[in-house]
Amino acid sequence: MLSHKSLLKSNNFTIFETIKAGSEYLKENNNEILDCFKESLLLMSYALNVSIERIIVNYENKITEDKLNIFNGYIERRAKKEPFAYIINNKEFYSIDFFVDKNVLIPRPDTEILVDESLKEVYRLNNKKINSANSYSRHNYNEPDIKNNTAKNISVIDIGTGSGAIAVSIAKNYKYSNIEIFAADNSCKALNVAKKNAVLNNVENKIKLTYFNILNPNICWYNESSKKYSTDFYNFDIIISNPPYIISSDVGFLSDEVKNYEPCAALDGGIDGLKFYRKIFELFSSAIENSVNSNLTDREFCLLLEIDHRYKEEIKKIYELTFYGKDNKYNNSCEDYKYKINTKGNKNNPINITINFIKDLSGKERVAKINYGKNDN
Repeated sequence: MLSHKSLLKSNNFTIFETIKAGSEYLKENNNEILDCFKESLLLMSYALNVSIERIIVNYENKITEDKLNIFNGYIERRAKKEPFAYIINNKEFYSIDFFVDKNVLIPRPDTEILVDESLKEVYRLNNKKINSANSYSRHNYNEPDIKNNTAKNISVIDIGTGSGAIAVSIAKNYKYSNIEIFAADNSCKALNVAKKNAVLNNVENKIKLTYFNILNPNICWYNESSKKYSTDFYNFDIIISNPPYIISSDVGFLSDEVKNYEPCAALDGGIDGLKFYRKIFELFSSAIENSVNSNLTDREFCLLLEIDHRYKEEIKKIYELTFYGKDNKYNNSCEDYKYKINTKGNKNNPINITINFIKDLSGKERVAKINYGKNDN
């Protein structure tokens, strides 16, 4: 009788029997999988490089020895709780296929709303509407008149780009050419993955791969010689980030799939999970200050951050301390500064800056959006 406690080592069994054995092996060794048979079937699809439909039609066929070895290798890796996406080197995000490996965090569906909001802002800045900027959706998209677009370049930076999922998704869904997206990361291995995804999706002409360490903020072009060029953050119209925000002490309680395989540096947000948010707000406020000092009083900036909804109030507090705290450079005692940037004359908001929280499909605050300057929000 066939034992499902171990993988099949002989190719005398049918494809179905091999899939079933793989399923039982996963069930025995990985309690984090919800549907072991489905995953075994999918891994067989990748091992044979054929569709699931074709596998089902040929269930009773025998599997070749080399394909059996590939399949067993996949199953053994999955049994050890290696993420499915790393095994097949693929993850769909924003209806786009991305190459992923152990050097980058696996893109999550929760982050897609950050792309939605970023695209709204990009199109708003381009003075182009898709029905209206506030109703932008990749499912409600009208093809723009590309030839007649003469707007100036829009400059975007994606801090902590990882696989490039956010940057590539924006580049691929923004149909004009007047955009440059700096896909920034402090990991050269991650930047190699982002480069691969930009090329695979034919958007490398819109993306500048950039080495950037937020804790030591120097910008440089990412190339073979790693030649460095400094830049100022006020040159960016939109700053986007999905920073690490898991509290250091909580990392050990994550699922084995996450804590044992995904890069810890892309998860750990410090003692309170807010370390990187503080630094990003600091950079954003510096961008505003530098633009004012350069007499660019009509500049607009937008900061878009993915957040953990449980820490909405903490994010709001960082925002308030950055721009309204008694010890910051923006308080009411700075009359000259207040005069320069009070473009709307809003006495209740002397520096003309707003924060809004956008909810995801489950009704939880997922994105913090901070706008400065003239806007039509």
